[in-house]
Amino acid sequence: MKQEITIIIAVLCLGLQSYAKQEIQKEVESDSLSNKTYKQLQNSLIKNIQDSIKSTSYAIAILKKGKKERDTIQILNGFFFLSTINENNDNVLSYSDSIIKISKKINNSRFLGMSFLNKGVYFYEKREFDKSLDNFLTAKLYVDSLPRLNYITEYSIGLLKSRVGEYQEALEIFKKSWMYANERNFKEKDNNNYLITLLSLADGYVKVGKNDSATFYNRLGIEESLFSGNNVKYYDFVLNEGINKYYLKKYDVSYDSISKVIKNFRMKIDRPNLILAYYYYAKTLLEKEEIDSAIVNFKKVDSLFNITNDIHPKSRETYEFLINYYKSKNDDKNQLLYIERLLKVDSILYSNYKYLSKKLAREYDTPKLLKEKERVISGLENKNVKVSNQLMLVSILLGVSLLGLIYYYRRQKTLKRRFNEVMNSKIEHNSEKTTANSGAIGISSDIVNDVLQRLEQFENSDAFLNPSITINDLSKQFDTNSKYLSKIINTYKNKNFSNYINDLRINCVVEKLKLDRKFRNYTVKAIGSEVGFNTTQAFSKAFYKSTGIHPSYFVKKIGEMTNEEM
Repeated sequence: MKQEITIIIAVLCLGLQSYAKQEIQKEVESDSLSNKTYKQLQNSLIKNIQDSIKSTSYAIAILKKGKKERDTIQILNGFFFLSTINENNDNVLSYSDSIIKISKKINNSRFLGMSFLNKGVYFYEKREFDKSLDNFLTAKLYVDSLPRLNYITEYSIGLLKSRVGEYQEALEIFKKSWMYANERNFKEKDNNNYLITLLSLADGYVKVGKNDSATFYNRLGIEESLFSGNNVKYYDFVLNEGINKYYLKKYDVSYDSISKVIKNFRMKIDRPNLILAYYYYAKTLLEKEEIDSAIVNFKKVDSLFNITNDIHPKSRETYEFLINYYKSKNDDKNQLLYIERLLKVDSILYSNYKYLSKKLAREYDTPKLLKEKERVISGLENKNVKVSNQLMLVSILLGVSLLGLIYYYRRQKTLKRRFNEVMNSKIEHNSEKTTANSGAIGISSDIVNDVLQRLEQFENSDAFLNPSITINDLSKQFDTNSKYLSKIINTYKNKNFSNYINDLRINCVVEKLKLDRKFRNYTVKAIGSEVGFNTTQAFSKAFYKSTGIHPSYFVKKIGEMTNEEM
């Protein structure tokens, strides 16, 4: 479902509705406005917000007046109004950068946060999602103490997470946004943004497969849209519920809902939603075994993509179907056409989502598509393809498959060897009696021996499982200082303090997993937490560093071994 980002613009523009964007034709003479107060200028700007030339004249007047009177806040207001009025123009970046430069000098978090948000919106609309995310994350640094701006920032990050397929994380954000919207009575005070937040929540439930919840919130959105007379949001909710019904396999209901919204989206020229509507309309027609009609609608998806050069990863399947359809018809010409289109789609998707490109589930990867493209071109030029070329292609594919199998086999063998090593290992704390050499580290032998003895006692206790333990805490317990303790651990344990603690915890968790079947049923996060790690990532990293395998693999293998014994 198309996620709207107008909620950001609405708040950045002080709660106003979005307006038409035009190139600024000229700088309007503002001498006649110089005697007006800032409040009068801002009221006039708001009144004429639909006219970008007039509203720009008032923004320029605010900026000039602020500069003349050396009023920094009003200078920032002037730049900010200019950046939002022209937010689809590249000038938004220069205006926003001016705000950022001034705001940093006076340490104004509100304007810093709003400007980075504004840049994030700009890059989002340009489909430069990596830059958009960078700016939203930077905005987050400044708006944590500003509830409304923090809400917008979190919501914006949720949109990007949903866009790149991190649906569960996006849903959690949208739940918080929905809670905020209700706490602040958006329903009465800001109904449009109330509906936008509600739509994102409903869409989030569709994407994670919680269809009953999706239906509940879609119905709520439909009722509220009708009550408030918001036809735009009404059709968005109808489409979202139509998609939800498709996943519930209620194809007739889905068909009726989506066919209802297509006409409206065509009238509005709402291309992103129209692409999605045609895509699911075609999918529904396939389920109803109306293949020819499905093909027509898949082609409409392609036509809109050629206009917008933007497509949601979900709609990528359009081209896979068209390729296979024309392949089954032995229509090499059309097969080649849609192979080339799919390569273009993949190029755009990779550019927009390259940091998650491995997660794009694809039946046709790029090398395979390129080979298929060459095969089809060759077939169009010469139907009498030589057997030797076919054998060569088969050999290459077999060779690639064989290399993949060899790599997989070796990888599994290595992991199994490391697993056996861990299973057969015994805890060693390097706690054997050691003769202290005071000259080696510049600490007296008495102190070294005392610390080593205390370390041995520490290793035999569970104190290292405390997640907040630090070298300062331990040095106080040992009646020494952190510098001495660090040197002794480095010298006699052959590792720094952090690795020393982590290794003790990993040894502990390995032994516990060997002995405690119930413990193996915990999640990786819970297991790590039990032995003192604050995050799953920290636990997994430490476990791998110590054992050469990930904790999830170890738990899985030890479980399999236990089942075999039973």
